Amino acid sequence: MTATSTNNSTLNTSAEAIPFPDLAKVSELNGNMLAETAKFNAQIGTAFQNLGKEWSEFIGMRLREDMHLVQTIHGCRSLPDLQQAYAQFWQTAFTQYGEETQRMLRITQGAVEETAHAARESVENMSNTAKARAA
Repeated sequence: MTATSTNNSTLNTSAEAIPFPDLAKVSELNGNMLAETAKFNAQIGTAFQNLGKEWSEFIGMRLREDMHLVQTIHGCRSLPDLQQAYAQFWQTAFTQYGEETQRMLRITQGAVEETAHAARESVENMSNTAKARAA
């Protein structure tokens, strides 16, 4: 019988050694983390929207250029006219693709910088909240 009472006291000691978390604090930290994550996701979503809008506008412009080439070719009456139409088309295309690449890089760089800044702010906010709760 004494062995049983020793086992009970051992179980009770083990149960007391495991701290039970403050669920209110855990819930609040989770809520803060979710709010910060939602802000972060919104910024990323906006960045992708801007990229998509820019690319769609560019593709629309290029399709109009393609249709214009077909109309120009239809009006050509000689080989030099045809060569000039193609040369002008490709020169314009290379210029426009180069300019678009620069615009997309600027948009992407701005989005990365904004996202990095937002991530730093989110980490700082969560860290400050955790420190305040721990104190």
